[in-house]
Amino acid sequence: MPISLLKVEDCLARVRAGLESRARRIEGRVGRELAAFVSRPGKMLRSRFCLLLGGALGVPQDKAEAASRALELVHNASLLHDDCVDAASLRRSCPTPNAVYNVPTALLLGDLAFSQGLEEAVDISPNAARLLVTAVREMTVGELQEEFLKGSVDLSVDAYLGICSRKTGALFEWAGAVLSELSPFPHEQADPPRLASAAGILLQLVDDIHDYTLPERSSGKDEAQDLKNRRLTLPCLYALQDPGSRAAFLSLWDRAGADPRAAAKISEFLKDGGFVRKAREKGREFVDSMTAMIRGLPCKPESAELAFFVELLAKREF
Repeated sequence: MPISLLKVEDCLARVRAGLESRARRIEGRVGRELAAFVSRPGKMLRSRFCLLLGGALGVPQDKAEAASRALELVHNASLLHDDCVDAASLRRSCPTPNAVYNVPTALLLGDLAFSQGLEEAVDISPNAARLLVTAVREMTVGELQEEFLKGSVDLSVDAYLGICSRKTGALFEWAGAVLSELSPFPHEQADPPRLASAAGILLQLVDDIHDYTLPERSSGKDEAQDLKNRRLTLPCLYALQDPGSRAAFLSLWDRAGADPRAAAKISEFLKDGGFVRKAREKGREFVDSMTAMIRGLPCKPESAELAFFVELLAKREF
């Protein structure tokens, strides 16, 4: 049966239970604490989006739930690897495995999470597994591009959005493509992957804004992580584009390594200059384009719920 509006929370509960079941399967070999890092979900925004999109396309709920589990597992894999790259000590308000154990352990846990996500994709269809491999390749390319641009101020808005489309949007796009194939109803086949990719970019854009606006207790991760890793995100790029603000921003940016209050100063600068607001307006453009595509999806009540969730993605403060 396809997913109805009232079933989404039940579906999410089954996705969590499925992830817990996967952890139990491996804890006898690697230990309960390590297994938990592989399968523990976070806010489950990806799963909720996947389930709502599946409902809007009339996809059988067991297939949409399998896609959601794959999303969570591959996302966990990327976080385990990212935290090693960034030397992050906190994730989802808990110490990271690279901080608790060491980097090799965390990297291997990431590999284990990816293998479990691929198993979920294989259970959906052979093509779902093939497309997931492609998505992970694109995610890795995006991460490499971001890594090579650390410390650089020569980054355009289009290049930034391109990196977001790979490192975050590619996994969402995978879900959109798989759910589009599974839909029994006529629809524009290209729209679900495009819609899902835009959702991934929007999620990343909002997360990058939060790096300068949310305290650690709300975000669940180290404050000002992008600043510490010398990464420019959209509010910063808008400041650099503004002739009247570029020099002042660069002065703050250049002193960031030696100034313990740099994060607070840059955050205040970006908010006072209207650059955080401008980044949110860019997010609004993504919401509008996604809403237009959602209108064309076949199951109308479920599509309305998906449109509402997209609005929440843009406005969230967590």
